[in-house]
Amino acid sequence: MYEITNLEILNSHNLFFQLFNNMTDLVFLTKVNSDKSFSYVLLNKPAKDLYGLTNESFGKPIEEVLPEKAYLIIKEKYREAMEKKKPIIYEDQVKISTLPQKFNYNLELIYWESTITPVFNQDGECTHLLAIVRDLTEQREKEQEIKRIKDHFELVWNSVADAMYTFDRNEDFVSVNKSFEKLLRWPQEEILNDKSISIIPEDSKEDLREIIEKLKRGETIQSHEVKRITGDGEGIDFLASYSPIYDHNGNWDGGVAVYKDITERKKYENKLKHLALHDPLTGLPNRNYFSQSLKVEMARAKKTNLTLAIFALDIDSFKKINDTLGHDIGDEVLRGFASCVKNTLRKNDIMARMGGDEFVILLPDLTDKTNAKEIAERILLSLSEWHVSGENIQITTSIGISFYNDFQLDEKSLYKQADMALYQAKEKGRNNYQIYQD
Repeated sequence: MYEITNLEILNSHNLFFQLFNNMTDLVFLTKVNSDKSFSYVLLNKPAKDLYGLTNESFGKPIEEVLPEKAYLIIKEKYREAMEKKKPIIYEDQVKISTLPQKFNYNLELIYWESTITPVFNQDGECTHLLAIVRDLTEQREKEQEIKRIKDHFELVWNSVADAMYTFDRNEDFVSVNKSFEKLLRWPQEEILNDKSISIIPEDSKEDLREIIEKLKRGETIQSHEVKRITGDGEGIDFLASYSPIYDHNGNWDGGVAVYKDITERKKYENKLKHLALHDPLTGLPNRNYFSQSLKVEMARAKKTNLTLAIFALDIDSFKKINDTLGHDIGDEVLRGFASCVKNTLRKNDIMARMGGDEFVILLPDLTDKTNAKEIAERILLSLSEWHVSGENIQITTSIGISFYNDFQLDEKSLYKQADMALYQAKEKGRNNYQIYQD
């Protein structure tokens, strides 16, 4: 219960009124008349200035001194406080155009927070209402500005095509954008609530550990190729960038990752690599691929002490086929020959086209020279009469074989020996294989 017994004493203290009028809050002391109407008995200067009130406004019913819209709101809130018999707080917006011109704001709206406290006498009758009105305009404007910035950020965050996410110092997900959900196929709710979910392949975890250590040192990773796992288990190639995040004390508190999908670029790069190392007609490895593989296998043969063999082979009388039947038929014969011979080889054997109808085969990990002879015989037996565009063509091949088992030869010498053995096979009537003899 609140009671005012001697208002005159308060009025005699000039210091009180000086402080009272210098308050930034608006203070209204309203009397509840016997007919339940309301009239002001005390207002500080900011309260008077709000609606342009003067001392002559005191004692008059407030509906006579206030704009109708303001009066209706105030009357409703006053009666609510009286009925509840306790202070009430409410917020209101006021258009500047409804206020006197001398009440100057450079805004369209002002925001008030009003606290209305009912004051009762000893009989429990509400005699006065004390209203304290606080201007929240600056606070609300700041809140709205923060919201505008946040909304703008979220619009950008969810509009970019790149997958983005933030994580905390424990490396747990904090937020993900729409592109992350689309590209990684993990719903935000699921990945934020289940800490067991990981998009990091097992063989990439050490790489991520190095990235985290750099972020902790304040470094930014601008461009780093990574592979990540989608919700359905697919691996996607990304170009990633990472930036550290700090807390209000300047301590490392996590980071933000941006993933640019480079799957198509990687496919294109792999296609270019394939074209650079493979023959476009037969799809077999080309001279460059074979040369690189031969160097690797020769080095490995020295370590394992296993024999390595090279086959040099071509299609017997291929020039005659090209000259009599045309290059289109010749191309079909080359493709068919490559496919037929490749099917006779072991899984790790490499067959390459060196150019024209010249082919070469690399056979690593041989325990005995007879292994190479068996493969050569399989090749000779696999070839038979072919039907190409209505033509019956008899295909045979000549094969020259050289072995790398004393581990003294270089790449060129080994291939030259196989080529010399091929020449011997031609001299012996074609459709046979010969092993190089020193």
